[in-house]
Order: sequence, then structure tokens, then C-alpha cells
Amino acid sequence: MAYVECFERAVKLDPRYAQAWAGLADSYTVLGYTGLTCPEASMPKAMEAARRAVTLDPLLAETHSALAMASLMGAWDKTEAEREFLRALELNPRYIQARVWYAMYYLMFSEGRMAEAIAEAKLALDSDPLSSYAQTMYGFICGYGGEYAQALESARRAVELDSESYLARFALAEVLRVTGDFEESVVTAELALALSGRHAWAMFFLALSFADSGKPAEADALYAEMLARARRQYLSPAALAVVAAAAAREKEAISHARDAFKIRDPECLFVLSRHGRIATRLYEYPTFREIVAAAGRDDWLGA
Repeated sequence: MAYVECFERAVKLDPRYAQAWAGLADSYTVLGYTGLTCPEASMPKAMEAARRAVTLDPLLAETHSALAMASLMGAWDKTEAEREFLRALELNPRYIQARVWYAMYYLMFSEGRMAEAIAEAKLALDSDPLSSYAQTMYGFICGYGGEYAQALESARRAVELDSESYLARFALAEVLRVTGDFEESVVTAELALALSGRHAWAMFFLALSFADSGKPAEADALYAEMLARARRQYLSPAALAVVAAAAAREKEAISHARDAFKIRDPECLFVLSRHGRIATRLYEYPTFREIVAAAGRDDWLGA
């Protein structure tokens, strides 16, 4: 929330400062897709700020990237998202944030264009090989795209570059899980949980590692903790659905998934996508597949 307050002060001081409006849009979008605020509290504001940013400076890559991400996560408008990402990268091919967001959230999670996603993430990494963030995202994408050796190398390198980054630990834990090293995945995910202040993402990555290592009771304990937290504050229903499925609670998982699509939880666009490895158990439930189809994502139901 501190970022939002800073950018709001900036645009109040200079209402024509396009880059600050783009930063404000990105801040609201990130709050929405990381599950820190409910969608109705953040995504309309993200879209409004992003459109204002583009109007003020249509030649700034940051403004188009902000609009792309707000369109994808808030409006669920894939067409506008791709157009705006491509315009941002045309204006600044070395803008790592736009390149990574385009690779991960649009090409991979939304569209399942894995080879293109890996190639775009590699371009971001080539722009700054010492960026823990670029290494992290490249590791994630390679892990889900089946490039396991490169995924492990990049995820471990991300942690080396920034040992305090819980995002890097998320990536390493998930790459370890999808490559079958469940024991180290659990250890790494537990560290990520501590570093992140028990962020919901850390909880669902750890729950998945527990489930894959044959420890459903531990996954169920995480689900109980998340339910208790959800009574006090907003918690993404998409994240709850994943953890419920990891705990083999089909009825609860389906209920959370319905809620997620109903409120257009931005986390649906990646947490519940078929193209990652997060919602695999959910896709085993016929009712969940019906929910996905009803939401207009028949493309996520392929082989």
C-alpha cells in the first residue's frame, strides 16, 4: 500500500506526470493479482490510472505496459492486453517488467504459448543477467515449459543474487516440485513462507509440495490456517481453491473456484490456468472443468 500512497502523492503534485500514473496503475494491479485486495477495490482504479497514463504519454513504454496488465488482470481483455504489451516492447525492447509480464502472464498462463514465453523471458534475462527478478521469472517459465535443467539453474541463480527475495524462493520451490524433488521443495517453500510473512502464494506452493510428497494432513493444516485468515481479511478464493484441492477437499475447492470466477479474481488468470502446474488437481474435477468452460476459457480444457 505504501507504493500506492507514494504514486498518489506524485500525481496529485503533478496530474500530468504520465510515468507516475503508470506506476499507480501497476501498484493497484499488483495489489489485485497478489491477493492483497479484493478485485473491486483495486482493478477499476488500475484501469483508470493506466488509461490516463497512456493518454498523457502514448510514447512511453511504461504506460502501455500498465494498460496491458490492467486489461489482462482486471478486464480479462486478452486482445487489448497483447496489443498494449507489444506496443510497450516496441517502444522499449529492454523494458524488463513488460517483457516478463508479457511472457509469463499473457503468453504462458493465458495462452499456453510456452516456446514463445520462454524466448521472451530469455530476452528479459539477456537484458540484465544480474537481475534476480529476471532469473526468477525465467526459472518459473522454464519449469512450467519443461526446460528443467535451465529452470533449476536460473531459480538457484535468482536466490544467489538475492537471498532475501521470497519471490525467488517461490520459484525455486516450485521448480523443485515440478522436477520431482519434493523434499527440498518443501524446505524451500517453508523458507519462502517465513520470508514472505506467510503470503498466500507461499502457502499454496507449500501445500502443493506437501500434497505431491504424500503429506495431505500438512496441506490440510495450511488450508485451515487460510480459512481462519479469510474470516478476518480478504484472501483470494483462487488461492483457497488450490490449497483445498491439495488437501483433497473437493467440495470446498469447487466452492472457492466458483467464488473466484464470480468476482473475477485476477489470480484466476494464472493460479487456475491449465498452462501452469498449480491447478492440476482442480482440473481432475469435472465440476471445475464446467466452471472454467462457463467462464469462457474453453481453451484451458485441451489436452
